[in-house]
Amino acid sequence: MESSSRVVVVGGGILGVSVLYHLAREGWTDAVLFEKDELTSGSTWHAAGHCPLSSGSLPITQIQKYSNDLYQELEALTGVPVSWHGCGGIRLATNDDEVDWFHYLHGLSRFVGYEAQLISPTEIVEHHPFLIPSGVRLGFLTVTDGHVAPADVTNAMASGARALGSKIHRNCRVEGIQHLSSGEWRVITEAGHIDCEHVVNAAGSYAKVVAGWTGHRVPIVNMLHHYVVTEALDELTDRMSELPIIRDPYASCYIRQESTSLLVGPYEQTGAKICWDGGAPDWGFQSELLPPELD
Repeated sequence: MESSSRVVVVGGGILGVSVLYHLAREGWTDAVLFEKDELTSGSTWHAAGHCPLSSGSLPITQIQKYSNDLYQELEALTGVPVSWHGCGGIRLATNDDEVDWFHYLHGLSRFVGYEAQLISPTEIVEHHPFLIPSGVRLGFLTVTDGHVAPADVTNAMASGARALGSKIHRNCRVEGIQHLSSGEWRVITEAGHIDCEHVVNAAGSYAKVVAGWTGHRVPIVNMLHHYVVTEALDELTDRMSELPIIRDPYASCYIRQESTSLLVGPYEQTGAKICWDGGAPDWGFQSELLPPELD
């Protein structure tokens, strides 16, 4: 293992690997990533992988547009498929405030430069014939967004980072971080230690623990989220095009096509639960799922 590096990234989910890949593209190839298990083994491997373009934040919207553009060329850049689905998406407005919000988003889309349309309930059904737009005032259609397989994207960027000279150590857990008198950081791992100028905390569910090693506080908590996938539906078997992703404020959920099934993910507006009582899971938590709570 290397004894020194310019950058050490802690965590091999999509965020940590993306940092490594983009640093390498900027010429920072003296960088090393440590993952305690396999790449994507935290929450990345089972994420729904949605890539929306609609956000009220200008910088976030710019990041989202960059990401969607990247995912569509990532296979050509790295040689690794990423399973991009450019099916588009439709947000639904059910009241005046949401209608006003869509007009704001439409203006932002023109400024950032992604294709979007304000569409009527009748037009919504033209794009999604199985949706009954009862109570819907307006739709915000984002033409060029969609979804991707997060594990595929992560592995593609990992391949690209390695090709540019970065290093990835799997099955090697970081156990501590020390601040040296030289101003550098010493990252202690199961396989030894490595000194570096910069440490990136991309530890996901363990980010709070990793931050605590250097006296920092990360104000995040893991929330329980559950999505369900239906059985195969005959209505979707013979469709020539994939349905757009629906984001429904009435049900507080997203609905999208998953092969010939539907994937539905609700967000509780009341009674939402934190995972592990707000702490981090045991270090042995790798690619498990939490017990379902369909009720």
